[in-house]
Amino acid sequence: MVDQNAVNPNLITRRLQPKNQETPIQFVEADRVHNHLFFRRNHFSYPALSYSNFWLAINGLITTPILLSMQQNIKLPSKTLKVVLECSGDKRELFEPKVFGEQWGKGAISQGYWKGVPLYTLLQLARIKGGAKEVVVEGYDCGQKTELDKVYSFSKRLPIEKALHPDTLVAYEYNGQSIPFKHGYPLRLIVPQWYAMASVKWIKQIRIISSNFQGALSIKGLCILSESRE
Repeated sequence: MVDQNAVNPNLITRRLQPKNQETPIQFVEADRVHNHLFFRRNHFSYPALSYSNFWLAINGLITTPILLSMQQNIKLPSKTLKVVLECSGDKRELFEPKVFGEQWGKGAISQGYWKGVPLYTLLQLARIKGGAKEVVVEGYDCGQKTELDKVYSFSKRLPIEKALHPDTLVAYEYNGQSIPFKHGYPLRLIVPQWYAMASVKWIKQIRIISSNFQGALSIKGLCILSESRE
């Protein structure tokens, strides 16, 4: 295995705006990919955040709306997990015939150790009401895409069962350090065993709803299809 400290490689840039860069192939199998080598996938420009006045809002179909500071959040019970994050378009440049989307090579995948509060702990504090169907996590990153007609925040939905899974985290550390800004600081959702598009960066709010989320990025391009069951 290549020593990540012995060399000073660069990420492989696939797009400058928004910035999309992949991990050099010799590092993708590392037990923990270093912060500066973790692949970067963005749909919009990096958001402007005020770290000194950051609050996490939890609202929607709950009994107790919550507004948590970072100091309050890190005092809650936490866990650390080794998780692989992979873009759903990883290796797309190898597809034949060619398909629409970022033309990734083999490096839109990285692994490391994430520490955070299980999402179910936060939802227990908020006391979910009956009838809750999905949890929508919204990031601070927002903008326009050519296929959309207005400005949207990057938001993804989780079925309530996945949101309550004990390994779904609201993370604040990666490899023992605060999550780097370009990877979602101060808070990033981590959804193990799902493509990385579900692991929303720069979390702004968490909303519990009783219907299917109709956000544009969950309908066009970045949707999660449910399995049909007989």
